[in-house]
Amino acid sequence: MSIPLVYIDQNIIGLQLQGHINLSKRDDVIWVYSKEHFTEIKRASEPEKYLDVLNNIDATMLDLIFDENWKITGEARLVNDLTPFENYQNYIEAIADVEFDETIFDPFQVWVNGGGDEGPLKELSENLADQVLRLTSDLPFDRTEMANKVATIKPVIDSMVDELISNGNDIKKTRAAFGDEKGTIGGVSGENQVAQIWDIISPSMESSGVSCDQFFGFDPVDKQGYELWPLYLGIIGCNAVMDILGFQAEKKCRKINKIQNVRSDASHIGMGAYCSAILSEDKRLVKRAKAIYEYKNIDTSPILIEKTATKSNQQTDNASAD
Repeated sequence: MSIPLVYIDQNIIGLQLQGHINLSKRDDVIWVYSKEHFTEIKRASEPEKYLDVLNNIDATMLDLIFDENWKITGEARLVNDLTPFENYQNYIEAIADVEFDETIFDPFQVWVNGGGDEGPLKELSENLADQVLRLTSDLPFDRTEMANKVATIKPVIDSMVDELISNGNDIKKTRAAFGDEKGTIGGVSGENQVAQIWDIISPSMESSGVSCDQFFGFDPVDKQGYELWPLYLGIIGCNAVMDILGFQAEKKCRKINKIQNVRSDASHIGMGAYCSAILSEDKRLVKRAKAIYEYKNIDTSPILIEKTATKSNQQTDNASAD
């Protein structure tokens, strides 16, 4: 019988550091983390203390498997031969080798969630063009064709941005356009929650012919070269849709300085799908994971780890609801 893999959210590491829980190395469980933890740890002032926690509980990294064309295969593997410190160092070296700005689309994501402002959004095409040209600057061939393609794409993006700005980003109007004028989706509970949400919005989608799987990002029309869209990417897309709809969403999804945390939550749910369970202190993450896993028949058990909350913490939690 295989040993259960238990994925721990980043906030579980925080609870361990603060002494609220006591995880330890175990023979009957493999504690699991992913590179998404490194994305969050990298933003911390003292990365070492988080790596110490992972090291002390003998946690193992779970990594997605890519094919020869760098496409996600749909499978994942455990990296058993390296410590969290070694994996983190490899991660830092890898991202240093590629000068890629992972925040480039943040203004777009924040805008469609009902936040942000026009300025950064209008800079999207210029920033994207600059990014592409910098990434290809060291390639050993004439870059004229690449520069011409970038110049062609730029006005297309500008036009898209202008239309977005013209339509505005009132999130209540967006949700009303999907048939949820009263915020009903935010209160969906019980079984088959994704199906319940689809029942609310599907009348507004009848003329489009879009299916539930397509709408929630599990079967996009444009599969970008994939024959079957990877479940991990589907979960990432589904989380983005849920932010727009207001299902177990938080106001931080509309804040430019918090959107990276929102993406990390989605990635943790995606990686948790490869495990027996996922532990988190985030009630909304756990509820959203349960809804997604149930919809896609994923056997992972989302488990909420609670600590005694102060009155001020409870008020903060309530204030962040969307």
